[in-house]
Amino acid sequence: MEEKVADERNRIRNITVLRDSFDHLDAVLDLNRRVFSEDRLINRLDHEPLIFLTAHCNGRLAGFKIGYALNRRVFYSAKSATDPAFRNRGVSRMLMDAMIQDAILLGFREMQYDTFPALYPGMIVVGLKYGFRIKSMHWNPDYGDFQVRLKRELKTSGRNRKFQMNLENFR
Repeated sequence: MEEKVADERNRIRNITVLRDSFDHLDAVLDLNRRVFSEDRLINRLDHEPLIFLTAHCNGRLAGFKIGYALNRRVFYSAKSATDPAFRNRGVSRMLMDAMIQDAILLGFREMQYDTFPALYPGMIVVGLKYGFRIKSMHWNPDYGDFQVRLKRELKTSGRNRKFQMNLENFR
């Protein structure tokens, strides 16, 4: 089952962002292979909670974003990709906005993600534009690149607090 999370700006561009329940997993895996040249999406898909977002344009998958809780306070954006045919159309921004909003509604206080600057040079710039700051950096021999972790505090408004889910049992 999927749930639309698109706002009016998304519809104007013919792009719809969905909370996906793996309905589009085959298309996501195909896009993942094309963008990252690997079959692995993330190590596990059974994280609780897991946010799995897909962006669509005229019935075609335009991008995806997947993330999960590192702990009760920190949400981790694990992987994201935009189909090259849909780049520079706001797909990545829409997915990031939706994930940040969902993480806030779930009660998380911080979001983090990793990137490899030699492989994906624009990801640090994107993070800085979204208010992320560099948290740590170390050499990752598997990727032959520095692995940079960025973090950002998530602010909740009074309007969002009433919709937050109770995660008291989450560990």
